[in-house]
Amino acid sequence: MAYKTLLVSLNEIERLDAVLRLAATLAGAQKSHVMGLYVIPAPAVYPAVGPYVVPEVFDGLTRYFEEQSKGAKRKFESAMKRHELSFQWLEVKALTSAISDTVSEMGRVADLVVVSETNRDGRNGVELDFVENIILGVGRPVLILPRSATADLDPAIVVCGYNGSKEAARAVYDAIPLLKTAKDVRLIWVDPARELESGALPGADMVESLRRHGVKASAESLPSRGLNPAEAIMAQARETGAGIVVMGAYGHSRIREFVMGGATRHALSTMTMPLLVSH
Repeated sequence: MAYKTLLVSLNEIERLDAVLRLAATLAGAQKSHVMGLYVIPAPAVYPAVGPYVVPEVFDGLTRYFEEQSKGAKRKFESAMKRHELSFQWLEVKALTSAISDTVSEMGRVADLVVVSETNRDGRNGVELDFVENIILGVGRPVLILPRSATADLDPAIVVCGYNGSKEAARAVYDAIPLLKTAKDVRLIWVDPARELESGALPGADMVESLRRHGVKASAESLPSRGLNPAEAIMAQARETGAGIVVMGAYGHSRIREFVMGGATRHALSTMTMPLLVSH
């Protein structure tokens, strides 16, 4: 079992070098074919824009993305050739202004989708909820590169947030190609007493299942001490020197997470290491 096809989203130009470095490292280890995707979105139409301004605005935006695409292609092809990887360049002119729509559609033929955390202060044209839309729309696991701290993929120690939910189970199984290369995989269940019978070892059954795949895993419980579950997991990952965190995403509705807060929102807003999520 391996990630034989990677789709790498390249619209976050400012993080292009880091994304390509991570993708090349992963593809080399997994012997993957890499599809580099740059999306040229359709300009958004706003009723307040006057009829004489619209053509100029549309043309300017299209030219901007076309120029960015040329640079992304040069860097992508150079990185793939340097690492002697199988690759394919994809430039897609979208029918909508949401780049995430096209990435989600194209990503469904990949084993894993690689994206960068969105730069909310940037002006690259990537929608602010780009990553969230990909997670919810692609139907494949998503590996997210943080904008700060470590940008390299080091799967020697992997922390998996696991609570027995279907989202968490899917994330763990989607991560097996990475987990098999790790020296230490830790399944962490935050406040298991709230959900398990007394005396039950949280995550023990999943550990046994992973061992049949050749994954060296252990299970442990973690008291939240009043923290958000994702906050507790991220803190534990930093403390143990983990190179990647694996989590299920949006176990509750996205609206509920927005209103009440939630593990997914917290993880995406505070990540300092690569995060693999599944929904």
